[in-house]
Amino acid sequence: MEKEFKHIKVEMIVKEEGGKKFLEINSYLTSYKHAAILYTVQSHIDSMIKGVSQGFRYKMLCVKKHFPITVNVLTEEKKLEIKNFIGCRENILVDILPGVTAIKNEKNPEGEIWFEGNDKQSVSQNCSLVNQACNVGDKDKRKFLDGIYVSEKGLIQ
Repeated sequence: MEKEFKHIKVEMIVKEEGGKKFLEINSYLTSYKHAAILYTVQSHIDSMIKGVSQGFRYKMLCVKKHFPITVNVLTEEKKLEIKNFIGCRENILVDILPGVTAIKNEKNPEGEIWFEGNDKQSVSQNCSLVNQACNVGDKDKRKFLDGIYVSEKGLIQ
């Protein structure tokens, strides 16, 4: 996995002490707000290491109060197909981003979809695209709870 940190003014040095490698991140002559970027870069690197070693899994659950929603994973086209959302006759197609795999969990009768991948940003972006595709619109969101929502997120065990 690769990410570029060219736009951030930090210095990264790989050091080796006692047979172990460390990554040192420095920023010079910065204010408090600019120094906070160091922690952002550190958390990005930590999530990249966790993603490569274990991977990320986001679980999404279909909430259907009025109409039964059916979700199919089209692996050949790399798309997610959502049928009968709020009684619509048109099917909603959502692209699956590269590096992300979508799995339909058959054990859960309500309809659960798992998104897995190494890049936390692309997995969460894909979940966001699915959630936004099932936007109710002008209806009252307290009454029309239909949609696909993230129920659980974490590392692959």
